[in-house]
Amino acid sequence: MKICFFCKISDKSKLFIVEFYNQDIKILKKIDPSLTIATKYSEIDWSADVIFVWWWTYAFFPVVVSKLLRKKVVITGTFNYKCPMAASDYYRRPLLERLLIKFSIKYANENILVSRNEYEQIYKDWNLKNIVYSPHCIDTVKYSRGMYCNRGNELFTICWTGKENVKRKCLYEIIDSVELLKDKLDMHLNIAGHKGDAFDEVKKYISEKGLNAYISILGEISEKEKLCYLKSCRFYLQPSRYEGFGLAIAEAMSCGTVVVTTDVGEVLNVVGNAGIIIRNTLPETIANVIEDYWNNDLESISIAAHSRIETLFSMARREKDIMNVVKKYKE
Repeated sequence: MKICFFCKISDKSKLFIVEFYNQDIKILKKIDPSLTIATKYSEIDWSADVIFVWWWTYAFFPVVVSKLLRKKVVITGTFNYKCPMAASDYYRRPLLERLLIKFSIKYANENILVSRNEYEQIYKDWNLKNIVYSPHCIDTVKYSRGMYCNRGNELFTICWTGKENVKRKCLYEIIDSVELLKDKLDMHLNIAGHKGDAFDEVKKYISEKGLNAYISILGEISEKEKLCYLKSCRFYLQPSRYEGFGLAIAEAMSCGTVVVTTDVGEVLNVVGNAGIIIRNTLPETIANVIEDYWNNDLESISIAAHSRIETLFSMARREKDIMNVVKKYKE
């Protein structure tokens, strides 16, 4: 069985750095060891039996050509269907984009949605039968649990510093919460993430508030460094305005870190009762919950967090789901 993995992306190396792309590639290679990987339309191997596409935004052309050539198309990703708190969603796209995306999801042989909320909404609104739910997965061996007795006074968050993203991830509110806490608790915040067009602005904001001694903005870090921060921090902070899934939240939970976040998008389905859900993203709210839980015994939440990820979002689940979808097209 021949499979072609397609994701329209400018830097092909990102497919092996971004965890969810890399995981799906590894799964597909178990079916087809000679898997073709395409990042441009011109690289798609039309001799493949199945074209496996990441993102509906770029799926129209593969769907149309596959219909003409009688090939099978499977599309996966986050749809961003209804996201009133986000900067954009499906219903705020231009009409032509919406039509192309809806055509793609309707005429693909199968669609794999990583968000249960979006799966339920789209199934109800569009009455589609060619959709299944399969969430992002976490390597719970690599992202193993770090015990709380070994943790210090650090807070940690991951946020790519693009201007829209720092707003969505409430980075300024997190910084302001540190300002409220600095005279009450002995703590330090580490901010990691790719440098975007707001990096210098965020750095200046921290400096102007006199928080350089309390906050480190690290920029991009390695996976090894990320694991070290996740397993040693006291709280992982991600009070977001919207999350299509919340992969970093799931990674933190798998490491046994207590997560402070908000009930937006898919977050509650990921966190359940194994984290701290706050009612809003105000700095005072973030600061208050950190102070309230600071001296608590957090081991039970830590154990529950790792257990939830291991049970509901394991690598084995995603592999089984993709295998079930793709292998049914094996001739």
